[in-house]
Amino acid sequence: MQTAENIRNLPIDITFSRLGEWLVDRKRIPSDWRKRLAAIRSKISKEFSALPKDIDPYFQTLDPEGIGYLEAKKIYDILLKSAPESRNIFGWLSGAAGSWEAIVHSFEKDHLYLGEAAQIIIQNVNYEIPYQKKQVQKIQQQLAELDRKEADIKRSAALSATKYAEACQELGLQGKNVRLELLETAKSLPSTFGRILDVIGGDSVSRAIEYYSNFVRDVHTEKDKSALAVLLNLKDIRENPPSLKVSATSEILDVENTQLSSHEGNFVKGDIDINTDTIDWDISVDSAQIDWDIGTLEETDDGGNGLGPYEIVNASEILQNSLPNEAADSDKIPLHKTEENPPPEVTVSDISWDISVETPQVDVIDDVSLPIIQFENQTFAPDSLPFTQGTREQRSQFLETEYRNKILDDLYEMKAFLSQRLVELRDQDTLTLQNQVQAVAPLVLQQYTPDAIETMISDVSLAISLLTNRKTRDLIMILNSKRFLDRLVSTLEEKKHHEVKLKEGLKDVAAKRMELQNSLYSSWPKQEAALAKARELKKLCESTLSSVFDGRPVNIIGEINALLSSGVSA
Repeated sequence: MQTAENIRNLPIDITFSRLGEWLVDRKRIPSDWRKRLAAIRSKISKEFSALPKDIDPYFQTLDPEGIGYLEAKKIYDILLKSAPESRNIFGWLSGAAGSWEAIVHSFEKDHLYLGEAAQIIIQNVNYEIPYQKKQVQKIQQQLAELDRKEADIKRSAALSATKYAEACQELGLQGKNVRLELLETAKSLPSTFGRILDVIGGDSVSRAIEYYSNFVRDVHTEKDKSALAVLLNLKDIRENPPSLKVSATSEILDVENTQLSSHEGNFVKGDIDINTDTIDWDISVDSAQIDWDIGTLEETDDGGNGLGPYEIVNASEILQNSLPNEAADSDKIPLHKTEENPPPEVTVSDISWDISVETPQVDVIDDVSLPIIQFENQTFAPDSLPFTQGTREQRSQFLETEYRNKILDDLYEMKAFLSQRLVELRDQDTLTLQNQVQAVAPLVLQQYTPDAIETMISDVSLAISLLTNRKTRDLIMILNSKRFLDRLVSTLEEKKHHEVKLKEGLKDVAAKRMELQNSLYSSWPKQEAALAKARELKKLCESTLSSVFDGRPVNIIGEINALLSSGVSA
């Protein structure tokens, strides 16, 4: 049989979710405790506005909506320490300390603070703490996803940079100014064309042409008829080699000159500040040396027209009188004159005699050393354009598709013939027949052995390869087609811009990470504060109820214990 001492030591277990109902059922708190708490909170809101917040920094961190029994008691203790002699003759505190003492007594009356503690514990355990934990987990998951995204972006950016570098390396570019570098790369075409001419003009190709011509003459030429002419284009290129000078089309040159002029204008405008008053234009000319070509002015007496001793000369008469002498004076006209149509009739009323003197705009400067202009880490001079206006008329015929196709037709024709002859000479099944044919063939056809023919095929194939390889075709297209050049530049710059765009995306990722980290740093204190308050209120309820029940141990059980222990371990 249990003794009173044993019964006193039996613990009282209370489920945290039913703590408020348990207190009401056992008459430990009044049934209208919620209504009384609402009145106390209304009083807290009123007194908080009059609280002297400069007394203690703790007051600055408080929110009137979050002040409960524990916070009110702490405020009261602080105010009591700051004004210990503020009690009246009845022992009541005056001022703010007295108001907060009354609030604390209201909480302690009928153990209302236990009802508030039960309410806050349920709120924190069931809602606040799980929400804060989910928020922290969500932010941590987003941070992990950002790390993966950042790694993917860095990998993609590195891959784009590698592709761009490989593409530039394949074309022999540095990648600083793609368009100009592509045009500059086309300067290697003359060496390629020169090598083609060397191969075509070599002894091996010469012997191949001779072999093919003699074979056609011997096999396909009938009696009393002239020999059939073959490989005319190859023979022509050997006798009359084309020019090796290359230049871009006028359309491409115009675009490049326009771009260079704009760059030069921006450079001069931005970096050079010249006082125009100090420039000696060296264009001062005595007015007597200027031939205005408007006729002779004769001094006359003042005829009363108010114009002084000069008379008005009829420009129409002067033009009519000058027409017969136009042919004689045409030899004195400058070479660059482009207008050859006779001038229209001009009347005096059509002539505007208002002459404005402005600083002339110089479009062409000859024999002047121009400064080197720096464009984005690459140095170019105005004269450094790969091809200038003067070279437009000296383009190599190799740049013409029709010309190259004619050469290729002859080369393929000769290669097909040589390949067929090599197969026939090395075929064991027809070797005897070939020996008989060779025996009756002319001497010029008997001297070509299979090894010699194989050497000819190798050189002919080399000439075909030089003319048809991708680099040569691309360089020719760069000079011939503005559209191809623009598309190639766009393709290269797109790879570069893709890398830049990805790197810009890294900045967005960094900003998002900073935002998430700030949210995480703000969520941790909220979660810890909710856990600390739940732990403190649990301890308060257990100690208070234990004193009410004559020292019997009271345990608040349920999910709260697992939550508080996980919070400690975390």
